[in-house]
Amino acid sequence: MAEVLRSFDEPITTTTGIFHARVVGRPAEDGMWEGWMEFVPASPGGGEVVVSSVESRQPERGHLQYWADGLTVVYAEGSLDRALHPVVVRTRVAPAPASERPARRVVSTPSRYLGPEPVLDPFAVGGRNLEILRQELHALDRQRLFNIIDAYTLNPGKRDLTGMSDEQLITFIVVAVDTQLVQRAE
Repeated sequence: MAEVLRSFDEPITTTTGIFHARVVGRPAEDGMWEGWMEFVPASPGGGEVVVSSVESRQPERGHLQYWADGLTVVYAEGSLDRALHPVVVRTRVAPAPASERPARRVVSTPSRYLGPEPVLDPFAVGGRNLEILRQELHALDRQRLFNIIDAYTLNPGKRDLTGMSDEQLITFIVVAVDTQLVQRAE
């Protein structure tokens, strides 16, 4: 069961609001102790409690308490920033929550493509400028061009493209992206 190990006297102020910080810990399933931070809005009705991911793992409760007692306000500010702005990583399988846990540092989304990850998103680049897309595609080898075509379903008719030159593949990608962008806009 989780317990509050320490509460900070000084409030943490951010552009999001003012928070009271506290360090929370519990025994983990593997016998270690894990600690994280909670940030409670200072004003009543000021929003939800912000919970960080695991900030420390220690072999015993006393070690976790020692860690918590040594934390500074600057550390708490950094922890709040990490909790408010988690790192987003694209993964192939989104994990399902199994039980009550501290918030994860990594937020994941499932990939829509099962092959090797493409090195560039032609719609992100082409949506800004098709000529820049063409230039960036010139920097890629043939296999990467095919990878982009497959990953972004740019060849829905499954035409045999193996006989095309690299320049023709680049033109094929640019035209397919342009066509789909126009269709999305309509």
